Amino acid sequence: MSLNVFAVGASRNIGYHSALRLLAKGATVTFLLRSPSVFDTDTVLQEHIKSGKARLVQGDALNANSVRAAWAEASKDSPVDVLLYTVGAVGGSFHPLKGIVIDPPNLVTQALTTLLCSMPKSTTTPPPKIIVVTASGVSRSSRKKTPLLLMPLYGYMISGPLQDKLGTERIAGHCAGWEWNPADGEPAAEALSGDWKATEGLPAPGSLKDTVVLRPALLTDGECLADAAAEQGKSLPYRCGPGEVGGYTVSRKDCAHFIVEGILQDWETWGGKQLSIAY
Repeated sequence: MSLNVFAVGASRNIGYHSALRLLAKGATVTFLLRSPSVFDTDTVLQEHIKSGKARLVQGDALNANSVRAAWAEASKDSPVDVLLYTVGAVGGSFHPLKGIVIDPPNLVTQALTTLLCSMPKSTTTPPPKIIVVTASGVSRSSRKKTPLLLMPLYGYMISGPLQDKLGTERIAGHCAGWEWNPADGEPAAEALSGDWKATEGLPAPGSLKDTVVLRPALLTDGECLADAAAEQGKSLPYRCGPGEVGGYTVSRKDCAHFIVEGILQDWETWGGKQLSIAY
């Protein structure tokens, strides 16, 4: 797999496990990292760094200059084939009326907006495939299809971060040219301002058709069950498909498996869609 990948949010979790799979297949991966030292003791990543297949760029995804520098590094030898966007809010504080509150409240939306607005423009090279990871239960219509026992979590405890993810989907869907479903609701103003479509540099509607939005169920740190199933000749342990498949959990490693072994291996089937994954 000789892909050229630009990974944002891949210092850990789904992005990290996806990057490891991609590197193992021969891809080149450029990481935008606030702290490149995160990989100092990672012996696997260090081997890829020494080979030149893994490139580390220090910067902040909220800073346009950092993002432009990272795009330049990622595309210095060849155009970027895939933008892998797995940014997620870390930490946050608890508010008795709002549940978990992140700062800024539009962290994930703002970072994706900065990335897309800073993307190199070309009249000869098509834009990269884009994979954006959000979350199950992110919209009104999707929450109706999630397990009943998870409703308090999605509707209260993490409603703020989910609004941020909904803003992310709104931006991605707009640039992909998808029709927005009114039943999904509009993101809260603190996640996405009312005049967001006028953002300078935002790609035109429909200009990024090769976009996938992936909504995982609640994430766990479990092993990749898909790898074990393949070794035993069994079917995939997770369910995936367009819309909401419903379900309680899925491991980050199995999400990475689906991204690399499923979506990118069979873009004709999965590309240009909003997908979900759960056990």
